[in-house]
Amino acid sequence: MSRFFSLLFISCLLLTAMGCQSAPVRRAWEIADLRLLDPLDAPAPSVEILAVYTRTLGSDLEIRLDLLDLPLIPDYDLTLRLITPVDEITLLLPASGKPAVTSGTPGLRLRLVRDPWLDTVIVRLNRLYISQPFSLQAMAYLPGQITPADETALVRSDALPPTQRAPVALAFRDVFPAYTPAQALRRWDGAHTGPNGGRHGLKHILNAVEETRIPVVLLDLKTPASLAALDFVGALSQVRRLSADNLLILPAAAYSQPADMALAFSRDAAEGFGLPGSQFAYAAGADLQPAYRYQFFPLPDATHLTRSGATRLIPLPAADAIQATADGPSLDVRRLLVEAALSPDETDLVTLGGSLPNSTWGVSDDAYPTFAWLAGHPWVWVLDGYDLMTFPVGVNYVPPEQPVSEADPWLEALRQAPENEITHSAWKTYLMLHSPTDDAALWSLRDAYAGQIGILLAAAGWAETPASLADCSRDLDQDGRAECILANPRYFAVIETNGARLTHLFFLGENGPHQLVAPTVQFVVGLSDPSQWHPERGDAADPNAVMGAFSDTIGTFDEYS
Repeated sequence: MSRFFSLLFISCLLLTAMGCQSAPVRRAWEIADLRLLDPLDAPAPSVEILAVYTRTLGSDLEIRLDLLDLPLIPDYDLTLRLITPVDEITLLLPASGKPAVTSGTPGLRLRLVRDPWLDTVIVRLNRLYISQPFSLQAMAYLPGQITPADETALVRSDALPPTQRAPVALAFRDVFPAYTPAQALRRWDGAHTGPNGGRHGLKHILNAVEETRIPVVLLDLKTPASLAALDFVGALSQVRRLSADNLLILPAAAYSQPADMALAFSRDAAEGFGLPGSQFAYAAGADLQPAYRYQFFPLPDATHLTRSGATRLIPLPAADAIQATADGPSLDVRRLLVEAALSPDETDLVTLGGSLPNSTWGVSDDAYPTFAWLAGHPWVWVLDGYDLMTFPVGVNYVPPEQPVSEADPWLEALRQAPENEITHSAWKTYLMLHSPTDDAALWSLRDAYAGQIGILLAAAGWAETPASLADCSRDLDQDGRAECILANPRYFAVIETNGARLTHLFFLGENGPHQLVAPTVQFVVGLSDPSQWHPERGDAADPNAVMGAFSDTIGTFDEYS
């Protein structure tokens, strides 16, 4: 054994004496390697040169070109001119056939790597054959043409990188709208979901963030329902980890109206599930939250941050569009990035993302390639939380005044209700029924079930002063039909006479009230087929809703006495 190690040691000494070295460790391309950004001026994506890089690794000189879109089968010719202090070297990279070197330097060889997934071409040369520094020019040709379709300016290999990059804010809303176990699994990684009908969900966004280290904003993840659903699918630990790494920006979410109560529930839910507080806020109702200095806001100009008083307003994506694809960002997104990188206005910004359920960003085959493309182009700068707080702001903005809504008796009753767990449940139901939507049919369906607030408030009052009661004369939900209340100091039950349905049952224990029976509409409304909704039918408005316990399967809403 000792003889073996002696021979090994002598061999290493001989290899060192002969100049043998280990291969250099490949590293990711960095902004320091960038030499030039080129404007959009070519007739076709495959000959549109975007960027030029140079770097040395060990004995290698590497030259990289970013192009707008490289096909799997090359349909472009490339030429690189290297003007050194002693020679001019031309590298010919044809669409088909072997690359060639035209140079007075004998022995110079090149290695060519084309990456159609990142749309890059990398040339590796032995730098010992090339006098440095040198000047470099890249030219791209369409097949059969002798005039370049695109060519860069001449740039030195030791030039400082461009100071301007393409700043990107990547933000998603409707991140995890899950109210049932089945819906949680579907929103996490559901088959036959999303805009293309394949696998789609929040899982693919989080995994891509973890792999590529690209930061994203999840605007409305901090809601009680969403965090409970995340806990159910076992994803909270990943969210906590990415948040701690500053890869997830999780604003406090005013996910409904009134915003102050929604924010309070958002903060409480985040704390209860072990997520940190945030200096950012997001209001689904597009109203300013004065307690926060940084707020995501639907600005009329989605390309600039603005300020309203002491609040920095960060724009949301202007519209839902195809942005993520299996080949990386769409061509429209890539063009926006190049234009932003070359813009003389340092406040220009590209906003990407949108509604996650309607977005291809959540598609399993599209998420990672698009994140990887952004991560693989150093001139793209995806902003993290600190960047969003310090990025230059454009003009000031005065948000339009919000219309004054009519007085809501349920809201007034909620604000005057006793502070206990049943009142908290009533608030959560109210916020669920008043979350923003443009669906008029859904608003009508919600109105049909708004009376649930009245029943919960009656139970909240009983929990403060429990007493026995047997009464069938009070219309708690204001639907024109009296409910029966059966109560004693420990139990409070509500029975609807149409169907003899036990819709609510509460128990008062030593640590406060607990709800044992509830209708599904207390938690979510509108998951079923809209063609079956009939708001005029009261509790029967949605045939898929389960309106309590112990009801008949046939004649569910028949009258009892």
